Amino acid sequence: MYWLILSAALWMLAFPQAGLAQTNETCLACHQVEGSKVRFPGGGEIDVTVDPKKFAASVHAPLTCVTCHTDQGDYPHRPVAARTARSYHVLAQQICATCHADQAKVFEASIHGQGLRMGLADVPTCTSCHTAHAVVRPKSAAFRNNIPETCGNCHADAAVMGRYGLRPVYQAYVEEFHGVTTRLYRLATPLAPSPSAVCYDCHTAHAVRRPTDPASPVATANVLATCRTCHKNAGRFFATAWNEHQPPSMRHSPLVYMVQVFYKILIPGVVGLLALLTALDLWFWAVTRWGGREV
Repeated sequence: MYWLILSAALWMLAFPQAGLAQTNETCLACHQVEGSKVRFPGGGEIDVTVDPKKFAASVHAPLTCVTCHTDQGDYPHRPVAARTARSYHVLAQQICATCHADQAKVFEASIHGQGLRMGLADVPTCTSCHTAHAVVRPKSAAFRNNIPETCGNCHADAAVMGRYGLRPVYQAYVEEFHGVTTRLYRLATPLAPSPSAVCYDCHTAHAVRRPTDPASPVATANVLATCRTCHKNAGRFFATAWNEHQPPSMRHSPLVYMVQVFYKILIPGVVGLLALLTALDLWFWAVTRWGGREV
């Protein structure tokens, strides 16, 4: 199979098909070969390999390749306009917006959209979260259960977060009740969506704002209302338990921190004591069995 695909690709390279209308099968003849890359004169490269099975399972399977790659309908392909891999992904936003105009408009007004306009290199684009050719339905269990890891691609990286004066919050989230529940669903029942809150339930998906922005759903004045979207009967002090994804310490959530310390001492202590009692019992049994002592 590999040699058949490679032969087809070599044939197309040897005999350019100018003006040939590209079908998905024609494109995949070359682009399913692993390791296919495009290098940019200004720096960077992107992997243009497309897994036919993943593409067929994606929500974009009914589309043709040239629906998005409108200027690549002929072969040999035209040179891409982007000078760098980053600028290629940024330009791709405009292609997504041709169909997803509403989401694009909301994204542009978000903190991520503002960062993109400022040229910040780490800001996510559409494909950062949705991928390019393996797009799954946002309401699917797979997307929901994996969204903490998707956000964690940036928000777990201390170096990336440090560049913008932010804290990496991923680890604190996955150790909280919401995060633990979602990880269990992801690992044990991946086809069932986690009922616990994931990132976009509180921060929204495309309209993410700074927590200090009064319009943010996680701004201090709005947290309780956000909690009540799930916890309908939450009392007025409910949101005071919110620790802003801060790891428990004597400064943040001291009671939780002391309980953690207590159990970190108690559990090893109990296990160690049981191990000691078992060892002493075995020693006593061995002495009475082979030491000739009567009890």
